[in-house]
Amino acid sequence: MSGAGRAWVRIADMIRDVSGRVAVIALFLLAPTVMAESRSADPTQAAAEHLQIESVRVGNGRHWMLYLDGYIEPGADRRLARFVDQQGIAQADVYFNSPGGSLLAGMSIGRFLRARGFDTHVGARSPDAERPADGICYSACPFAYAGGVQRTLRQGSVLGVHRARNRAPVTDEEAFERRVQLDASRYLVEMSVNPAMVGFMQAVPPGGIRVLTRDEALGFRLVNAGIAGGR
Repeated sequence: MSGAGRAWVRIADMIRDVSGRVAVIALFLLAPTVMAESRSADPTQAAAEHLQIESVRVGNGRHWMLYLDGYIEPGADRRLARFVDQQGIAQADVYFNSPGGSLLAGMSIGRFLRARGFDTHVGARSPDAERPADGICYSACPFAYAGGVQRTLRQGSVLGVHRARNRAPVTDEEAFERRVQLDASRYLVEMSVNPAMVGFMQAVPPGGIRVLTRDEALGFRLVNAGIAGGR
């Protein structure tokens, strides 16, 4: 990394420990167990090893619905970019239904969606592809969702957060936590989301999820286009 202020936009980040030895650390917001005050995730979602990507052409054929379902693995951002380019998708509403995964991939997806001008929602594919069902967006997923230009939350869908956990041991846990907070905060500012959400996340253990209330999601500006009705 060239400076402490650069956000992690790659799957791996090079972190030097106190002895100068370089370790490759892949940062994950792991799919959690939902806390008592939160709604439980569908366990079949956590079982998915890869983010499933599906497109549906709607209206006059120039607009698309993109369904992103399952675990956000390292490399999901690159797969999504290839898929969008191969399909020639220029306008899209993106629906997330994910228990989380890689924070780095989530932020990279968010930046990609913002660069393309796509809007985001939380919802799952239903038998009627043009009428999404309710969905969940936990852990790293809200960071990907934050990339939408307009971000809507359906009445029955939920956003949930928790503290980051690294998949590999780190030599300085406090330094790791500070770095995560700094990079996540700067990313949220980049997406016009209140970085106070990071402090909120820090109070939630990595093994749990705190579902955001409607007022919290709106207050953090994570949702910026209101609460939409369900089916």
